Amino acid sequence: MARVTAISIILLLLTGNVFPSDELEAGIFAGSSYYMGNINTSLPFYRPSPAFGALIKYNLNEHYAVKMGFNYGQLRGDDLDFDNILHQSRQADFINNFYDFSLQGEFNFMPFKVTIFRKPFATFITAGLAYTFIPDGQGPAANYLNIPFGGGVKYGVSRKVTIGLEWILKKSFTDDIDGVRSFGQFDTPSLVHNNDWVSLAGFFITIKPFERRGDCPVYWY
Repeated sequence: MARVTAISIILLLLTGNVFPSDELEAGIFAGSSYYMGNINTSLPFYRPSPAFGALIKYNLNEHYAVKMGFNYGQLRGDDLDFDNILHQSRQADFINNFYDFSLQGEFNFMPFKVTIFRKPFATFITAGLAYTFIPDGQGPAANYLNIPFGGGVKYGVSRKVTIGLEWILKKSFTDDIDGVRSFGQFDTPSLVHNNDWVSLAGFFITIKPFERRGDCPVYWY
């Protein structure tokens, strides 16, 4: 996975030879991660855990961008957190760390372009494809693809710096994240199941390392 991430970053950096390099952004993410699945069927932000990440983004224009991200977080669940008979009789629980690599497109509802005269605010939506690796999961290590989608808000502090909030839901195609593969039995496959979800929510900050300075030092910010 490290090799795939490195190759992807290099390819994105090389776009500076074809597209304006001052549209390239790099940044970090910090927030929380949580899970939904057989144990937690509906509660958002259930047992949130710290999550961290890094991202690289290329702005195609004022409305569209493509970005790559790498995130690390933890997922937790415990049947004893719920009062119904199924959870109390099954008593399953888990704690899993995960590593996540994603490639996503981003759409800004309002034109987003920071200039010396304008510092915009925009809401956006994002979607794409992600790969998640759980090395110490409940049972064998898990590797799976998922579809991330979500949205957020961002604000251009300056021509170089953007801050924002983002909430991403990741629809997986596996029922193994929590170690519960059916509604009634622990570690027993079933035709009746619900696939697990991974979600991330938090704060991000990006900078444009190759942003061209204005002709006048007054605009160097």
